[in-house]
Amino acid sequence: MSNVERYIDEAVSREPAIYSAAVMTADGLPLIVLMGKSEIEKLELAAAIASLGALSEQTATRLKIGKYHDLMLRCGRGHLIVRRISEANVLAILADRNAPLGAITLIIDSMSKGLKRMLK
Repeated sequence: MSNVERYIDEAVSREPAIYSAAVMTADGLPLIVLMGKSEIEKLELAAAIASLGALSEQTATRLKIGKYHDLMLRCGRGHLIVRRISEANVLAILADRNAPLGAITLIIDSMSKGLKRMLK
């Protein structure tokens, strides 16, 4: 298990409101994916999250509001929050639908800072 994988696994296990996490390249190559059961499912999730990020980036550019930093999907059974941690990498979190989003945001802030240092 790599240091990055261990870091993500420990961060997820400390916070009961977070189900899973992934670190991937902004263009959809999975680096560390705790989500999904099979390798194909992990690749599909990474590609879907990259597509959402690309769409968010394009929308932000068209609206002339700068680069996107976070993306959040609030769904019936949970939340997907994607945070750009560098030009090349993103962090994706799956959280419980009842999770306090302020607390989850603070956890993502902390995780993204740690990951940014580790992925240099």
